[in-house]
Amino acid sequence: MIRNLAILVFTLFTLFTYGQRITFQKNVNHKARALKQSLTKNGDSLILESKKNIGQVDIFNEDFFESIDIDSTKTKIDLKMLPIGSFIVQARLGKKRIIMYLRKSDNYEIDTKQPKFKLRKVYKITSSELDAIDVTTSKTKRKSKTTYKKKDVKFYWVVYESNSNFGSRKSMKLAYKNELPELIKKNKLELQSKVGSDNVLRIYAIYNKNKFMRKQFRNPKYYKTVKKSKLFNVKPYYNSLNE
Repeated sequence: MIRNLAILVFTLFTLFTYGQRITFQKNVNHKARALKQSLTKNGDSLILESKKNIGQVDIFNEDFFESIDIDSTKTKIDLKMLPIGSFIVQARLGKKRIIMYLRKSDNYEIDTKQPKFKLRKVYKITSSELDAIDVTTSKTKRKSKTTYKKKDVKFYWVVYESNSNFGSRKSMKLAYKNELPELIKKNKLELQSKVGSDNVLRIYAIYNKNKFMRKQFRNPKYYKTVKKSKLFNVKPYYNSLNE
C-alpha cells in the first residue's frame, strides 16, 4: 500500500514537474504487427522495433515536420523537443508505411481520453495526410504565378547529421527563422568539440512550403538532388561544412 502510494506520488510529481505528457496510439492492424511500438516508461521517447530494417520515421502535423533516418531494426526517438499538438507518425519498412498517432499536451488539465484518431488500413500516405502539411490559403492557391522574395521566407529546411564513435544519425525538419540562431550557435559549438567536430548542419530557405513538402515527403532526397528550384534555394542559407 505504501509502495503504491509512493509510486503514485512520484508519478504525479513527475507529471506536474514537466508539465507535459504524451499520449500514443499505436497501429494494431494485423499488417502492422511487424513493428513493435511503445513509449518509454517515463513517456518521453518512442521505441520502434522490427525484424525488418526501419528505413525512416516521419513525425508531422500542419505546423511541424521532422524526418529521421533510422536504417536499423530498432530505434529510440526522443520526443522531449516535440511541440504541443497532435501528430502523425509514419515508419517506413521497405515499401510498407505504418501509420501511428501521438499527442503531446499539458498536464495541468488531467485528461484520460485517448487521441481521437482513426487508424487507416492502407499503409501509404494518402492525399488527406499530405494535406495535413498544407497550410496555404485557398486565396494563395488561386494565383497562377508567384514571385518569391527573401522577405517572403518564413520556413527553412533543416538537415542535421550527427556523426561520432557511437554511430551516425540524420534528421530533417521544418523550422521558423527565429529558431535558426540557436541551431547555428549550437552547431558552431559542436564543431569546436572532439565529439561533435564531424556533425553537419545545413539550412535551406523555403519559398513555397506546401509544394516543397509534397515533393520532399515523396522523395526524402529531393532537397539534395535538385539543382535548380523555384520552391527553395538550393544553395544553403547555412552550411557547417563551409565553416
